[in-house]
Amino acid sequence: MTSSHCFHCGLPNPKQPHLLTIEGDQLAFCCIGCQGAAKTIIESGLGDYYKFHQPDQSPVFIELSDRQQQAFQILERNDVQAQFVHQISPNEHHAILLIEGISCSACAWLIDKRLTQLNGVTKAHVNSATHRLLLEWDPNQIGLSEIAKTLFFIGYQITPFLPSEEDTVIKRTQRQYILRLGIAGIGMMQAMMNAVALYSGQITQQHEQWLWWASLFLTVPVMLISARPFFTSAWQALRAKQMSMDVSVSLAILSAFFASLYATVIGHGEVYYESVNMFTFFLVLSRFLEFRARTQSNRNHHNQVTLPTLCKKILSEGELQTCSVTDLNVNDLIELQAGEACPVDGQLVSGTSEFDESTFTGEFTGVRKSVGDSVLAGSVNLAQPITLKVTALGANSSYNLIQRLIEQASQSKPRLALMADRGAQQFVWSTLIITLFIGLFWLYYDPDRAFWVVISVLVVTCPCALSLATPTALSQSLNQLKNIGFLLTKGYTIERLASIRTIAFDKTGTLTEGHFVVDHLERYPKLDSLDWTNDEVLALCHLLEKQSDHPITKAFPKQASSSPIGINNIIYNAGLGVSAVASIGEIKLGNAQFTHQSEQPNSDTILFLTLNSERLAAIRLKDRARASCSALFSELTKLNIQTNIISGDPNPKAANAFQELGFKGHYFFGAKPDDKLTILKKADKDSAFVGDGINDGPVLAGAHLSIAVNNATDLSKTQADAILLNDNLLTITQAIIIAKKTHRIIKQNLAWALVYNVVALPVAAMGLITPWQAAIGMSLSSLIVVGNAVRLRK
Repeated sequence: MTSSHCFHCGLPNPKQPHLLTIEGDQLAFCCIGCQGAAKTIIESGLGDYYKFHQPDQSPVFIELSDRQQQAFQILERNDVQAQFVHQISPNEHHAILLIEGISCSACAWLIDKRLTQLNGVTKAHVNSATHRLLLEWDPNQIGLSEIAKTLFFIGYQITPFLPSEEDTVIKRTQRQYILRLGIAGIGMMQAMMNAVALYSGQITQQHEQWLWWASLFLTVPVMLISARPFFTSAWQALRAKQMSMDVSVSLAILSAFFASLYATVIGHGEVYYESVNMFTFFLVLSRFLEFRARTQSNRNHHNQVTLPTLCKKILSEGELQTCSVTDLNVNDLIELQAGEACPVDGQLVSGTSEFDESTFTGEFTGVRKSVGDSVLAGSVNLAQPITLKVTALGANSSYNLIQRLIEQASQSKPRLALMADRGAQQFVWSTLIITLFIGLFWLYYDPDRAFWVVISVLVVTCPCALSLATPTALSQSLNQLKNIGFLLTKGYTIERLASIRTIAFDKTGTLTEGHFVVDHLERYPKLDSLDWTNDEVLALCHLLEKQSDHPITKAFPKQASSSPIGINNIIYNAGLGVSAVASIGEIKLGNAQFTHQSEQPNSDTILFLTLNSERLAAIRLKDRARASCSALFSELTKLNIQTNIISGDPNPKAANAFQELGFKGHYFFGAKPDDKLTILKKADKDSAFVGDGINDGPVLAGAHLSIAVNNATDLSKTQADAILLNDNLLTITQAIIIAKKTHRIIKQNLAWALVYNVVALPVAAMGLITPWQAAIGMSLSSLIVVGNAVRLRK
């Protein structure tokens, strides 16, 4: 027997459809293309694809109204996507989306599976703790509107992840929870009032029937509105052949309701409407409190700064025009007033000010910016009006890049989280089997109590706490790490960070500030004969070096004094120095080889300033250690972590400065990038490497755990597992402490969830608790897990 509609696409079949026999079933298709596609999908082992669509109906786009179609098509507009879609390449787009309708980890699994089946979707991962979807797709193969439609038809809606949109979704979801909670609460109170009259034994049979019917009408809204999300989630899980926690909850609620309905219709038996309303109320209350705890954490983390939607654009005539941020383009000029948050990444082209970059670094001290410096989206202008040139906006800004990296970190779960997910699935199956045997026993031992014992077992053993044990703790931990300026890019980083026993640091740019300063200027007789002051010498050096990109140029900032002579014909010699022509002869600034000097001490960086090859001055440069180095070495010692330094600097005497600051580990000098990884792996298996990402690519990619400091290369290109967003190296030790605490709390949560279920199951099986008491127990168990995870905020 064949269907009148195509098994693959749902369109009506012709009179003589194309047929395909799969496992004894004859399937009908409207064309040879659908037949071939179905054969390929099934033979490739992807037959589960057909669990998620309805082949006996018309295609889904026919069922959508014009208004719904328009809502989906808006997602394809370039100006809309510019706000949340990051274009890695023409064939690769990334986006973070908020998902409405998720109730448990099974929902996240279903969304992941369904989306990855779509042609063109390369990655889809849902964070069950934050309800965010990290999506990667090829826009040439599938549009974002098609992805949204796919989710819509399996019961979920997407919203672009924007701070303002997230607040809207949170408020809407909160209103829905309050509505469901209010209806369940009213139903519970009224049904219990009726139950008091029923249990009093002082009413007639006719009045008893009236109260039964009244309780039924009070319970129907609770079933249709308050309990509906549990039923929807359970149905979606069953369609995907998965066992979620809502399956057992739904079985309990539906069993009690239909047993009561049957008794009401036939006029005799037992009704349990008050219990149905009561444990529905407590279940919704539990989910609402969990939702409040989770969203409060996310608000504290993500919405420290709300990016403005309007800005003042500077027109070519110099006039100011208020416009939407979505109307800006790269290289546009905007004016930023004091107290305003920067809506885009930009380069300061006029003015000087201080900026609060705590959204990125966790440090609230203002950072001074002058012409030419970069200003990050989300930083706040603290001092005075300035002019910025737009360098990146929308999804390409640093603010959104941070959000993507955070979501990326949640993709790969630590082993404990994976074990908990597998355990929750297996636990549901085990509970249903055990419940079956418990029910059979009570049917034999005491049939009158069998039904309620089964309901209690189903409710009390719902593995909510087990499923929440790791996601809530990991979410809180990621937020807390971000707040101190430590950003994770991989999910397993927390687990590895908690277990490291050895940590190695690159020297230049990591333990040091990464730029030279003038430590000493030694004068020679020729300089004294010219009667130039030291400030004038440094001003001349600035004039020679100011057009160079070499790090040494930062050692010579602009001086208050002016150069004593004018120069021209400046020539830069890479790795050697710079020369120029002046009225009094040839001026050179560089190393001993370049300036033809015989002296070149090995312990420091020395530059010689010469006039016609005659020495004027020797300038000693120094790269200073970061101010937090001493405290860093001390804290790592307290944590029993071995500290090493692996440097490319060939000078072994450089270790002396760090030993004075409390460094007691091994100092490896003259190490090439490839050598650093070899040294690190020989030191310890559970080791970490901290580098600046400029010449540490191999070791950052190959280390057991890699951390890039804030002056590393572009965040989007880094291979590190974590990124230090501020200059305070003590943040690393704080992150280790938080990671260890997170690992400990996850273990506590899993232990609690396991102990609770081991104790609760036999108690419920012995008939010692009622269903509503079981609902309270399950709710309290979940709240204890969430509350324990919230301790990570401190």
